Amino acid sequence: MKRRRIFASAGALLLLTCPLHAAAVPDDVQQLQSFLLRGQFTAEKQPENCDRSGDGILNAIDLTLMKRALLTEQSDTRRLVWQDEFDGDAPDPAKWAYELGNWKLDADGNYITGGWGNNEQQFYTDKNASVHDGILTIAARHEAYTDAVQGSYEYTSARLSTQHLFSACGGRIEVRARCDAGKSLWPAIWMLPEDSVYGGWAASGEIDIMEGWGSRPQEICGTIHFGDAWPDNRYLTADYKFPAGTTAADWHTYAIEWTSGEIRWYVDDVLYSTQTEWESVGYPYPAPFDQNFYLILNLAVGGQFDGVDGIYGDPATFADGEKHFEIDYVRVYEPETAFAPSESKSLPLELYTEGSDAGMRNRSGGTDIRVNNCGALEYAVMGLVRGRHVRAGETYTLSFDASATAARDMIVTVEDAVYTRYLDETVTLTPEPKHYSFTVTFSADMQADLKFQLGNIGNAAACGAHSIKLENIAWEMQQ
Repeated sequence: MKRRRIFASAGALLLLTCPLHAAAVPDDVQQLQSFLLRGQFTAEKQPENCDRSGDGILNAIDLTLMKRALLTEQSDTRRLVWQDEFDGDAPDPAKWAYELGNWKLDADGNYITGGWGNNEQQFYTDKNASVHDGILTIAARHEAYTDAVQGSYEYTSARLSTQHLFSACGGRIEVRARCDAGKSLWPAIWMLPEDSVYGGWAASGEIDIMEGWGSRPQEICGTIHFGDAWPDNRYLTADYKFPAGTTAADWHTYAIEWTSGEIRWYVDDVLYSTQTEWESVGYPYPAPFDQNFYLILNLAVGGQFDGVDGIYGDPATFADGEKHFEIDYVRVYEPETAFAPSESKSLPLELYTEGSDAGMRNRSGGTDIRVNNCGALEYAVMGLVRGRHVRAGETYTLSFDASATAARDMIVTVEDAVYTRYLDETVTLTPEPKHYSFTVTFSADMQADLKFQLGNIGNAAACGAHSIKLENIAWEMQQ
């Protein structure tokens, strides 16, 4: 249990560091009420647990928050399923992985865009996160940094995630945190899907538990992103304004409670947003928020959220040194009513085009591809499933149903990151649906890409505009 030193003064009780924030108990509530009425605690009790607002001063706001927390905690018997109290001397590699750099990459490590897709100015390193005294600190620094591949940057920071280490479908996700203020700082506590079951961002969803504007520390927001793949995505958001006298620079508990069909946002157990209406185009509700999502903690600098001109970091923010995003704990509780990830009827595909004209729509049970111009290359139009992790000696079956409005050939491959083919089959599509099944055995551990090539193959160029249906796409390991 983390302890904080305290200092008593006439008419107030000041806590020299952040509060203990343990679960509220009736005796704590009684002690705080006694202090506010008579100006003192009993000798047997210590007041660290009582600073619920995190401003370092005990007052009636804390008493109200403690009573509310007491009612909530006494009625909440949900099981704690994952937690990190940051009791070590570094981020636990069994729980957190670093996401590095400034570039957004695909599953094969190929460049998609710089600035993490948001014009962010920082380069993420594994040197900007540390653990001391039970606190994870992410430090943003104004410093020159050069990477041999990604170039030079003026700011560094850190981004940690639980991808491939822990993910959850529903439940209460609770994080106790604070962040320094200053223009261009962008702290975030958020979640992304472990598997993009419904397609690329944001068709498979994003949950933002907390995002803060460094220039507006008096408020934060909670958001969901959903709908279709960018740029046809949508979002719903709500702002929370802190009570007078406190900001995001003070300690607060940020949480969501996520059930099948509803997500609720809280700050210090105060409910400020409830969302129930979302969609993933082509799939039944409650997609996309019916899958496993992993956690991300990061502090960005600049970018569209709070950057200067929506891009740049503000050097003045760092005039007195580095800025900190501090996290005391992360706790995940099981859902109020258990629900498991919905099973996908067909793997979603990502569209790749090169010198061609084509469109794609994933839906429940399959994918529709419209080819207006097949281009000059066999791979000028492709439906992709990227980055399926396989191990040496494993055998997988790729199966699907396929048809086309015009008779044409399609090449089906399974490839590694350097395009070595472990499966290479050509099939002829007709208006009559046909079932296909192929097996492939791997000789080494790798990330395998599944590709449905629909470019200039055989007589495809003579077909004119046509459509292809790929349904019941499955990738299954043989036992």
